[in-house]
Amino acid sequence: MIADNAVFSTTPRLKAKKLYRLLKRRVPEGEEVAYLNITPMMDMMTIILVFFLKNFGASIENIPPSILPPMSSASIKPHAALQVQVSSKAILVEGNPVVAVKRGEVDSSVKPDGQSGYLINPLLTMMQKHATRLKKAEKISHGTMPFTGEMVLLADRTIHYRLISEILYTAGQAEFSKYRLLVLKRGD
Repeated sequence: MIADNAVFSTTPRLKAKKLYRLLKRRVPEGEEVAYLNITPMMDMMTIILVFFLKNFGASIENIPPSILPPMSSASIKPHAALQVQVSSKAILVEGNPVVAVKRGEVDSSVKPDGQSGYLINPLLTMMQKHATRLKKAEKISHGTMPFTGEMVLLADRTIHYRLISEILYTAGQAEFSKYRLLVLKRGD
């Protein structure tokens, strides 16, 4: 009787309302949700976070306009790594200023061995924090995002080699032993 369309078209309005109420009473209501399970939502957010961290890398869009890297004919594309930038005014790690640069060198007070030393303490501290963060991300991702100890060094073409050597030495002390120097591709 319910499945027959002819019954609904010939039934008077009051009978239809009565039939509707009867059917509404027979349909069981679902259980009410007394709590919100956020575990699947947290899993999803963790996966999204790992995805974004894995896919973030150095690219030409990330180069600040104040830094003009040297030209090269290299064809290797940059990939995800810790980004260290050196301008004529500061050393930046992931875009955050760490140490001031004056006349192509850092102040000798931030080096434990003075002006002749290679280790830059504030840079070492910041890079160790990033190494710890990346190792935690490796544990959270269960090895899908391994800590490789890679960094990308983006230096202005006017920076002295001594300062670049100091940065690379400090990076090695903070477990970033692999590095890439970011350059602009020469348009031959």
